[in-house]
Formats: sequence, structure tokens, C-alpha cells
Amino acid sequence: MGKYIIAFMFIGLATAFYFYTPVPDDLENPWRFRLGHIALRVLHSLLYFSTKYSDGTLALRVSRILPHPPDGDHHSVMVTSTEFDGVPVKLFQPQLRVPVQDQVLPAIVYFHGGGFVFGNPEFTFGITKRMCEELQAVVASVDYRLAPEHKFPAAFEDALKVTKWFLLNAKQYNVNASKVAVAGDSAGGLLSAAVSQFIKDDTTVPDLLFQGLIYPSTQQIDLQLPSAQQYHSIFGNKGVLCRHDIAMFIGLYIFGEFRQDYYDAYLNCNLTSREFRETSHLMQYIDHDVILKSDFQTRYYIKPQSDPDNRHLWEEIKDIVLDVRMSPLLRVDMRGLPPAWVATCEYDPIRDDGILYANRLQKAGVPVKLTNYEGGFHGVWLSDVGLQVYEQMMNDFLVFAKEYINHE
Repeated sequence: MGKYIIAFMFIGLATAFYFYTPVPDDLENPWRFRLGHIALRVLHSLLYFSTKYSDGTLALRVSRILPHPPDGDHHSVMVTSTEFDGVPVKLFQPQLRVPVQDQVLPAIVYFHGGGFVFGNPEFTFGITKRMCEELQAVVASVDYRLAPEHKFPAAFEDALKVTKWFLLNAKQYNVNASKVAVAGDSAGGLLSAAVSQFIKDDTTVPDLLFQGLIYPSTQQIDLQLPSAQQYHSIFGNKGVLCRHDIAMFIGLYIFGEFRQDYYDAYLNCNLTSREFRETSHLMQYIDHDVILKSDFQTRYYIKPQSDPDNRHLWEEIKDIVLDVRMSPLLRVDMRGLPPAWVATCEYDPIRDDGILYANRLQKAGVPVKLTNYEGGFHGVWLSDVGLQVYEQMMNDFLVFAKEYINHE
């Protein structure tokens, strides 16, 4: 009997150690953060072992199990599952409080997060439904293809296809094509930024009203930005969206399979070649001083002392990671892009991706509203209710959106 007790205690301690994550004192709702950490640890383990030793489909099915609210009337919002140009979409249409004949509506095309590996419109059902209700806008939440079954640039292709089709067919949904915006969180923020760039360059479709970027990923080459260093110093390889998670998600999206060499190189911040870092004009867009000389809190920063050199891997991945569909921050000319609402969080390893993107937009003369939410963390946007940071973020987004929707 004694050996079973000892074994049980050992398993309990090992489990507690695996799921434990440190949290700073000013992190809002640390238990919500810990729950997110536990969910990601389970998901990461499933993905790691199943994609390394099999095709990963079992883990991916498990990771994508979410409640599916039924289509129909949801308290003043009509929800419909449909397709735009062959891409599945969850459509949210307001049941107008004061019906007006022939009234045309604004619209938002929304892209969920999930590291290009998991998630679907149900992931952000409460968020998109609230946008629809409070803005009295049609919201098209896109169920884009996911890795590893569909690697880069599948997610972007679906996102762009839906947006262009909606702009060209807005009248079918009683939508004003000049009042269509895009928005998304995390990987969805990357898609929103990239789609905004391609729509701007396409003269066959109307311009977008604005782009809403919620803690977006905007580049995949500098892994030692101040926010990444700060996060790693506080949380190590734990918490929500640690270095291991990003390496797993981005690697699956790039290659369509688990690649140990990429995974190890990412963890060691060694993806690029020394020649690229020393000679490429693109490195000017990833300037640490933009962060260090700003008012954004940066702790534990150490200036990288040695230039990594991984020429073999870099030659294999450079065409993808330098592509603006994967790294929208690297676009040379930002002029004329849609106005942007950019939200970043204090305890987010990719906080600085959003700050750098907002800085480049501002320098190009694009109207930008950038807010860094202290005490916030990556994933807080999904906390529909109960968190002050989420409520403040959502309210700020709604104020911004109404300003442009109501502008004549």
C-alpha cells in the first residue's frame, strides 16, 4: 500500500511541476492565466508527440474540439454558417433594433487566432457576436485552413479570398462596401495586417475602412525583442505562448510537419544567417531602440551580443519568413494602408511585434491608435467576460470602430 501512496505522491508532484507557472504580482487574474497555461501545455504535448511520431491528426482533432453554438437567432443576432468563395464563414447579422428600409450596414471580416494550427469561428463566437450587436454591423468570421494539413500560405489565401469576395458582393448582405473592415487576434492579427496590404494594392476592390490588430504577430526573424526577453525571464518555458509554443506553431505552418531542426533553432534564437542580419535593409524595421526608447515597460533586457548564423536552415526558410504574407512588418512602403487599432499586452512575448508595426504605420502617415494594456497577457482577448483588461480592450475597440463607421 505504501508504494502506491509514494507513487501517487510522485505523480502528483510531477504533474504540479509540469503545470506550474510563475506569475508577476500585477498580472490580472493569475488563475485565468494559469488555466490558459495548462490548456496550452496539454495542447503542446499532444502536438509535439503526435506530429513528431505520426501525422498529428489525432492531436489536432482533440485541439479543435470546441462547443458549436447552433445557427439561428442569438438574442438580436442571426448566425448562419455559409461560404464566401468556397471558404467556410460564420456570418453574424444584426436584427436591427429600429428597422429602416434599404438601410445598408458596416461589416467586419474577422480572423481568429490559434497559431495557424487550431481554432475556428466558435473560438471567438462571443467576441464576434458582441461586435455585431454593439456596432450593428455584419461580421464574417472566417474558418480558414489550418496547419499542418495546410501549410503557408493557405491561411492567408483563404483570408484574402473571403475579404475580396465580400467587398465585391457586399450588396447581397445589405452591406456598404466602403464600410468594410478587417480584424483579428494573434495569428488573426497577422492575417488582418497582411490582407490590408494586399487589398490596398488591389485596384479592383474598395479600400478597407480600418484594420483591428489584437496582439498581432508581424515578423518571424528576430526572436530576441525586449518583450520576448522579458517574457522568457519571468515565465521561462511556461505561461501562455512561451517560446516552445511559438516554435511549434510557426514550424507547422511553414513546413506542414514537425521539424526538429527548426524547433531547436527557434528555441536557441538561431534561425537566420549572419550575412542577412549584417547586410539586409529589412533589419531596420526591427529596431530594438524603438521599444527601449519608448515608455513601454522593458525589464530583463540584454542586448544580443553575438550574431546567430544558421545559413543552411535560413536558405530553406527565408523566402517564407521574409514574405509579407508571413511578416507584414517587412513591407517596404506602408503609405496609404487603412487606419489601424493596435492592442498589445504587457506580458506577451510578441508585444513588440505590434508596437513596431504601429510605429512603422505612424511614420508612413497612417492614423494609428496603439494601446499597451498593463497587466494583460496573450489570450486575454478570448476571456469574453470577467476580466477588466478584456473589457477595456473591447470598449476601446468599439469606440475606435464607431468613429470610422460613423464618419461620413
